[in-house]
Amino acid sequence: MRRRLLLLRHGEVDYFPGGRPVPPEEVGLTPRGRAQAEAVGELLQGVPLDRTVHSGLRRTQETAEIILKGRPVPLEAWPEFQEIRPGRLRDLEDPKGAFLQAFSPNDPSDRFLGGERYRDFLDRVLAAYARLLAQPWDTLLLVAHGGVIRALLSYALTGQRGFLPLEVHPCGLSVLDLDGEKALLRLHNLTPHDPLPKDRRTTMEALWEAYERE
Repeated sequence: MRRRLLLLRHGEVDYFPGGRPVPPEEVGLTPRGRAQAEAVGELLQGVPLDRTVHSGLRRTQETAEIILKGRPVPLEAWPEFQEIRPGRLRDLEDPKGAFLQAFSPNDPSDRFLGGERYRDFLDRVLAAYARLLAQPWDTLLLVAHGGVIRALLSYALTGQRGFLPLEVHPCGLSVLDLDGEKALLRLHNLTPHDPLPKDRRTTMEALWEAYERE
C-alpha cells in the first residue's frame, strides 16, 4: 500500500512591509496568507492525517496551525526543512540576475543570493526526507517552502539532486504517493483559494520586483 505525502508551501507573506525588509525567520502570514491556509484546511478536513511537520519558521507554523485548527493531529518542527538561506542582498554584484536565476545554479557550490550553498541546502533537506521516509506513517502533511518543495519533488521524481522548473505558489499543494522510495506525483501546486492563479510571474520574479521597489 502506498503512503501519501502532502507537500504544502506556506501561505502568502510580505518580506518588505512598508518598504522595509523583515528577517526571513520572523516574517508571518499576511491576511491573504491566512485565508489561503483556511481554504486548504477546508479541503483537507476529511483527509485522515497521521502527522504534520513544519519547518519551525513562523510562516510554516502559522499555516499548519490554521489548517489543523480543532484537529488532534501531532505537529512537529523539523528545522532541516527550512528554506534555503540568502546572504546580504546589498552585497550582490548582480542582484537581478541572482534573483531571476536563483534556482538554476551553474554549480552546486554556488550560493543562493550570496548565502547558503545549494549543495549544503540539498544535503540537509534530502537527509531529512530520508529520515522522514524511514519513520512509520500513512498520510503526512509537510508544510515547508517553495525551494524545499521543489528540491523534494525533483529528487523524488528523478532520483537526482537539483531543481526541476516547477513553480510552487503560496499554499500550493502537491501530493506524492510513495511505494518505498518510488514516488508517483498525484497532484501538483493545487491552490484551493485560487484554482487558476492569474499571476504568471515566478516566485523569484515577484520577489525581485518587491526588492527593487524597496
